[in-house]
Amino acid sequence: MSGPEVVEPKVEELWKRARLMSGFGDERIRCLEDIVDMSPKHARAKALLGILLANRGGEENKRRALSLCRAAVDLKPEDLPLRIALGRLADGEEKRGALHTALQFDPDNLEAMVLLITASQSFGTQEEDIYMRIKQQIEDSDVDYHYALGAYFRRKDVTKCRHHYERVVLKMERAESDPKGLCDKARFWLCTLGGEGGENNTDFGAGVVKRCPREYITSLYKSFAPKFDELLVDKLQYRTPALLRESVNSFFADSSSCANFLDLGCGTGLSGLSFRSLVSDGAFVGVDLSPDMLEKAKERDCCYTELLCSDVETFVNEKAILKAAPFSLIVSCDVFVYLGSLDVVFENVKSVKSADGIFAFSVELLDEGRPMDYLCMNVARFAHKKSYIENLANAVGFEVLAMRESVLRKNAGDDVAGLLVVLK
Repeated sequence: MSGPEVVEPKVEELWKRARLMSGFGDERIRCLEDIVDMSPKHARAKALLGILLANRGGEENKRRALSLCRAAVDLKPEDLPLRIALGRLADGEEKRGALHTALQFDPDNLEAMVLLITASQSFGTQEEDIYMRIKQQIEDSDVDYHYALGAYFRRKDVTKCRHHYERVVLKMERAESDPKGLCDKARFWLCTLGGEGGENNTDFGAGVVKRCPREYITSLYKSFAPKFDELLVDKLQYRTPALLRESVNSFFADSSSCANFLDLGCGTGLSGLSFRSLVSDGAFVGVDLSPDMLEKAKERDCCYTELLCSDVETFVNEKAILKAAPFSLIVSCDVFVYLGSLDVVFENVKSVKSADGIFAFSVELLDEGRPMDYLCMNVARFAHKKSYIENLANAVGFEVLAMRESVLRKNAGDDVAGLLVVLK
């Protein structure tokens, strides 16, 4: 333990400014950096700076954030907020130790209890006891806690999971704003809890969920990236890129007549390999939301001329896209399973496609007997009606050149029925 903190007037003024600021902006971080430089024993400033840096993401920020919070706890080991801050940022035994200590200081601290239970790998007697104490305190207004508990119980207890996600929806759909998008995220996960298609969750918006949460996609593919090709090709018999290539072949005069190519949701580059021979000297651009998948795509030599980390709904804002456009061929293989509404994507594609260019993609099929155009299924993927694709294509101004039903891959040993679409 270090000696007592001595606060100079200038430091006190900066600390007051930092606390009055909100968010994770540069000015607030600079203010806290100045405090830490001038007053190395200012524990609260160290902890707050650590939290702000951690929220910025990146391994280096995380390492420094954790170091700052550890130093803050060393300076004031009996300070409850500092223990909780360390509990938020640490992992494993260090995390649990910090939170258990926090609960020794304040046995009914709601934040510490939620952090501790959501860090537990199992749900045993001790966790049940903590959960019962949480239930006695938690209010509907505690949406962040409800969302965290919903996520924790997703694979452990469907009833508890549903309860917490429903509390989020009920609260946030009446709120004036939802800056974290918790309502849509909770609705999405509710769709995955019931029977097929989320029929048990229609009261909470199963039919209006428009896309998977972005952080779910990046997290999913962070774990999949190292073994993605093996998993898809060998185990799931994934063949969408090859099937889609077959579908577009007849619309190009020769084997290398495509001027510029855009691969939306390029992943590790499997789709790029299937279409590379269609492009001779033009741009060959890949776009994906997952940085980890893009790293794998970079390893495929002689494939993409440009790789961009962007979302399929916002990619048109990238300078490299505007520079390479118009594209004579735009493809998207097994990507729209993460989107329900395709309106924005279709409009974006139309804005960067050449007048006679081709837009080819796949979707998983939703039975025409369903009441909605698309549906988030309980496997956390979207399926679309053929009629929805046709109607949307016509509304946006595309000509339907081809639509072919096909088996796209396997899932749990069963065929996944899809639709291969070629528009102009």
